[in-house]
Amino acid sequence: MMITFVALTVFVQSVFGGNLVEVLQNDGETTLISLVKQAGLADALLSGEYTIFAPTNAAFSKLPQSVLDGLQRDTNALANILKYHVVKGSIHKADASNELQLETLAGTKIRFNIYNHNHVVTVEGSKITHFDLTASNGMVHVIDTVMMPPSGSIVDLVAGNSDLSTLLSQVQSAGLAGALQGMNANFVEILEYHVVPHTEYSAGLYNREQLATLDSHHDVIRLGVSDYTIFAPTNAAFSELPESVLDRPQSNTTLLVNILKYHMVKEGSKIINFDLTASNGLVHVIDTVMMPPTGSIVDSVTSNSNMNTL
Repeated sequence: MMITFVALTVFVQSVFGGNLVEVLQNDGETTLISLVKQAGLADALLSGEYTIFAPTNAAFSKLPQSVLDGLQRDTNALANILKYHVVKGSIHKADASNELQLETLAGTKIRFNIYNHNHVVTVEGSKITHFDLTASNGMVHVIDTVMMPPSGSIVDLVAGNSDLSTLLSQVQSAGLAGALQGMNANFVEILEYHVVPHTEYSAGLYNREQLATLDSHHDVIRLGVSDYTIFAPTNAAFSELPESVLDRPQSNTTLLVNILKYHMVKEGSKIINFDLTASNGLVHVIDTVMMPPTGSIVDSVTSNSNMNTL
């Protein structure tokens, strides 16, 4: 009877790798284990079946030292952040779907995003680097960034950022604040053009990606370096060129193309701060207001009588 018990124990450990704490230990997540013990959560993780989204040692090292020191001094805050990485039950990779939300032990939800173009799966924007480490009482997925619980909605996030105060006032004037908090409201075209109706973390963004916005014309915003701005000389600007100079490019197509290309630059709104996570989405901060397009570059040129020579 004792031999059967020992054999069963060995079998369970070989298949499942031990309990959740042992699996974390075997995978080298020593910082997480140390913090779990410091917060007094080790026994709780062994009392039921859970899934842990486990930040690596390197993920914790990305936190400012002041933040890490503060958490170690405040065990309640530390416990809350650690609970934000734990959900009840065993969640496998195959269970994940895009925009799926799971309630954590902290009482707030975390969101899966699946990006097929680069085969990345994130949870609250943190990339899952290793899936399905199976324990005898749950599951571990390894992530590359510590997840921080959001402190409010998108509107709360914007209101708390002094650099976005003008945006906040415009959003409130347009009646858009309620919509960003999940309620119906009337939209204004320009503000709608800055809102995408799903979560797009930086881990899923890619060059030439097109994202449909909320504006009434179903306009898209394009990410990357695919858009151009034309510095368009007027008819008067062309008339100032000597006739001999103006004739040269017209008789030489390659020269003409190069001259026209010289008046084009790749440009767009630069994202200066990624992945500001709120309870109902996220914010990427940009350095330029985007204006919804009213037509193509050719439409803009042809509608301006001063540019018919161009």
